[in-house]
Formats: sequence, structure tokens, C-alpha cells
Amino acid sequence: MKSFEERLRGESADWVSEGVITADQRGALLARHSDTSAAGRFAAILGIIGGGLLLAGVCLLIGNNWQEIGDWAKIIGLVALLAGAYFAGWKLKIEPGRYPKTGDAFFMLGAGLFMAGIALVSQIFHLNSRPPSGVLLWWLGIVAVPWLVRAKGAQVVSLFALLAWLAMEFNLRGGWLELRPDTRFFDDEMRVFAMMTALGLAVWLAGLALRGTKHEDFSGLHEKWGAMIVCTGLYALGFLKHAWEWHDGDAPVRLLPVLVVAALVALAGWGAWRTSRREVVALGGSFVLALVPVGVVLLGASVGDGGWLWSACAWTGLFVLNVFMIRSGLANGREGWVNLGLGFIALNIVTRYFDLFGTMLEGGVFFLVSGVIVLVLGFYLERKRRGWLATMRAEKEVA
Repeated sequence: MKSFEERLRGESADWVSEGVITADQRGALLARHSDTSAAGRFAAILGIIGGGLLLAGVCLLIGNNWQEIGDWAKIIGLVALLAGAYFAGWKLKIEPGRYPKTGDAFFMLGAGLFMAGIALVSQIFHLNSRPPSGVLLWWLGIVAVPWLVRAKGAQVVSLFALLAWLAMEFNLRGGWLELRPDTRFFDDEMRVFAMMTALGLAVWLAGLALRGTKHEDFSGLHEKWGAMIVCTGLYALGFLKHAWEWHDGDAPVRLLPVLVVAALVALAGWGAWRTSRREVVALGGSFVLALVPVGVVLLGASVGDGGWLWSACAWTGLFVLNVFMIRSGLANGREGWVNLGLGFIALNIVTRYFDLFGTMLEGGVFFLVSGVIVLVLGFYLERKRRGWLATMRAEKEVA
């Protein structure tokens, strides 16, 4: 989505041509609202990386001296670290808020430390009978933080916690959202991939629903993470023909987890339709196509071809979705969508080449042909990417 400064640059040019403002007034407006979005995005990326490194460093330092620290000292120390992280985040981002990106990193650190506290208490008091409950408690404890302080780093952690809890519930035997209670073995990987693909779509639609709201800052984050999850899930479902249990079909999953995920997708879709109808219409066909392999996996459908048809549906769905992502990126001036779409197209093509033809050629010939294909494909896609981005930037300059 274009930033306010980018929209102002384009619309103010029309205002000048229509006589609403003068060229000098337009220049004053653009000077007052200079485009610092690129620098802000870079600082946000550094903040997220820094917060992650801080969290990893704290965990490593504590881990190296774990045996020498008493139980209550561990708890008190972790509470102090948690409070300190949130206090630093508040001072840096909110009041007085001179370093918002650094404050964002501290809020992200605090969200991660909350999970560390839950794990610590569980270990000390031997409360390990149901791990998903601890992850659910983690999410409930941090879910409000990013919305109250508008911290993107903390929202990344919150999204991860929610998706991790759901994935663990899907896999837990006897769990609330167990996919198939009649299985004896841990063989639900493809069904979990299907459920996570649908959840990724819900996250993506939630990002579209946030556009034009007071939490619009989170819209791009949800859209990108949702797109990554959907594309990764479809990529994994492309290996369905290698899953032995699908060679003769299989039983469908329980209705409750499907209804929960479907409700999340429907709710996010309703919000997206209200705020971003044009984008939903543009991407709707590719969304439906992406849900085809998801649906057949959850239904346990088989046509007796060893999973080839549904694997091909996943390949095709991923390719079509990536094409629409590139089109959307070019139409809206979003370079990240172009890069993400091209990246998954290249990954999809190379993977399917190895998957389909890897056993048909002798070793030396296979690597020779593979090298040529990868080099040619990489050169072509990179050339197209640079051309598209150059055109996009030129259009921005003209505007």
C-alpha cells in the first residue's frame, strides 16, 4: 500500500493542474511531508532484528549459568527483565517517544520474555502436561500490547504465538482442535499444512481489513506475513504425491477445527471486503484456487492417482497467486510484492523440475542441465524484476 507521502505527491499534482493549489504551495506541502518511509522501514527492520538478538542474547546468558541460579532468583530476575523491557519500550516509543523504532524492539523483547517466564515457571513447578496451554497463555498475555502501543515487533511475536498455539492444538492427541482422533501415528503433516495455509489467508485478509483504520500501520505486516504463510503452505502441499497415506485417499479431519479456521477466514474476509473491496476482487480468484488443494486435503479426497492431481493443483495455485501478487505490486507501487511473487515463482519452477525430472537423467547430465536451467531462469527473472521496478520508480518520479 502506498504511503501518505506517496499519495500526496501524486494527488497534489492533480490539484495543481485543476487550479486548487499553486505549484509553490504544492512544493511547500511536499517539503512539509517529505517521504521518509524508506528510512522508517529500514529502521523498523533493524529494530525487529535487534529485538530478536537481544532476546536470544538474554536466553543464552541465562542458559550458560542456569544451574547456579536459584529458582526464585530465576523468577524474580525474569520478572525484572520483563518489566525493564516494557518500561524501556514505553519511554523510547511513547513518552517521550524520541526513539520509536528502538522502543518497538524493546516491546518485542518483552513479548518474547513473557513466554520465557511461562516456560520457566512450568519447568520449576513441573507443569508440562499440556504444552499448547502454555503457548495459549503466552498469546493471551501479549495480544493487547501491540494494539495499545502500536509496536510492530510485538505484533510479529503475537502472530507467531497464535499460529504456534493453533498448530500445536492441531497435532496434540486429545487436544481441543485435534484434526483426527482415530490416527495412531503422527501422520497429519499435510493436513496441518492445509490448515496453516487457510490461516495464512485469514492473516492476509486481516491486513486488508486494517486498511483505512486507526491501526493501518499493521496492515502491511499482516498482508506480508499472510502471503508468506499461504505461499509456503501451497509450496509444501505440492509434495502431496509423496505422502504415502494419500495414495489411496484418507479420512477427512474433524469438523470443529475446520469450522474455527473457516470462521477466522470469513471474519477477516468480511472486514477486507468493507475496506479493500477492489483488492479482494482482484485477488479473489487466486484465493479460491489456492483453497482447492486445502479443501481436498481436509476432506481426504482422492481420485486414485497417488496424489498427483492435488499436487498439480497446489503448484498451479501457487503460480497463479504469485502472478496476481506481482500484478498487484506493479499496480500499487509495492516492490516487496513483486520480489516475493518472483521469488516463489522461481522456487516453484526449480523445485518442480527437480521433483519431476530428477530421476530421469544420469547424475552428470542431470546436474549439467539443472545448472543451465537455473542460470537462465535466474537471469530472466532478475531482468524482468529490474525492468518492472525501474518502470515503477519512473512512474513515481513523474507523479
